[in-house]
Amino acid sequence: MDREIESGVRRARLIRRVAVAVMILGAAAALLVLLPGVLRPSLGRAAIRTARVTRGRLEATIDASGTVIPAFEKVLSSPVEARVEKILLRPGAPVHRGDEILELDTAATRLEIERGAERLAQKRNEQEQQRLRLSQALAGLRSRIETKQLDLEILQYRAQQRRQLRSEGLIAEEALREAEVEARKAQIELKQLEESVTAEERLTDAELATLTLDLQILTKEHEEQRRQLELATARSDRDGVLTWVVPQEGTTVRRGEVLARIADLDSFRVEASVADVHAAKLVPGRPVRVLVDGSPLAGHLSQVYPTIENGAVRFVMELDDPSDGRLRNNLRVDVLVVTDLRDDVLTVRKGPYARGGSVQQVFVLRGDRAVRTRAQFGLSGHEDFEVIEGLKLGDEVIVSDMQEYLHLDEVKIR
Repeated sequence: MDREIESGVRRARLIRRVAVAVMILGAAAALLVLLPGVLRPSLGRAAIRTARVTRGRLEATIDASGTVIPAFEKVLSSPVEARVEKILLRPGAPVHRGDEILELDTAATRLEIERGAERLAQKRNEQEQQRLRLSQALAGLRSRIETKQLDLEILQYRAQQRRQLRSEGLIAEEALREAEVEARKAQIELKQLEESVTAEERLTDAELATLTLDLQILTKEHEEQRRQLELATARSDRDGVLTWVVPQEGTTVRRGEVLARIADLDSFRVEASVADVHAAKLVPGRPVRVLVDGSPLAGHLSQVYPTIENGAVRFVMELDDPSDGRLRNNLRVDVLVVTDLRDDVLTVRKGPYARGGSVQQVFVLRGDRAVRTRAQFGLSGHEDFEVIEGLKLGDEVIVSDMQEYLHLDEVKIR
């Protein structure tokens, strides 16, 4: 038989149930209050990098990679076709004026020089023989002229005697005419001989001039061959460093082919390459900055190569101080080509949080919160973006990568 529960027990049970309900409701209320704070994303202050929006000058640049090269490089080419007998110096070796770099087999050139000397001697002998022959011919003509002058004097004297005898009636008219005709004939023959001498002298001068010209040509050819033989020793004509030389002994080089390159390491320039999408912005004369050990060297763009290789365009820069002590041959450097310049603009440090020339969503610190803000950037410099709108002077912008938080309006900063 059931017995009635005592009132004290019922009261205790009711109190326990009310207490449990109150605890559950309190826990639920606390969870509702604390849960948003627990679930809201947050970032540690040490985990982010920030930068202030400042005002100043901005240079829009194209970033490229470059190599320091000598400003002047002497090319030694082979003056003759020859075989490389011995390589005396290798690339990287310092050279001084007069140092021999390699030896060439010049036997064929020496043989040609000997043949040239023989032709030269033969031509001189021919010239002398021709001079003697022409001198003899002229001497013969002059001798005939002297003889003919004597004959003319005799005939003129005879004609004068007959003219006198005819005036006295001692000889016939025909004898006088005959003497006068013979005198005139001798005079004509003398004149012809004199003209022959003049013509022969002119002919002699012309033939001797031709022989002299041929001799001069052979002499110059012989001197050029001797000069080329001297050049075939491949000696340096300046102080510097050997940057390249024919790589293998026994190689046959043709006339005009490069034997060696000597760089003058007193001054340098920079050769760089960049993606061909920037080709239109590479204009000779534009200022450049070459970063050596983090410090910029000023210069200007001097040459742009017309061909594009593997999607890249190459260009050359001249430095304002090409003899800077930090420059070294083949040193790798960063190059900044200045394409635009603006003064008194808002700028902010570059980073993975944004790209130039577009509208971006960035996070700006407001107390202990990072608030997502719409911002537009313009020119892109080497270290800074130009701020067009959305940010104001003094704003502290998170420049770290915030891609995974872009769906949030704000992020708590611890």
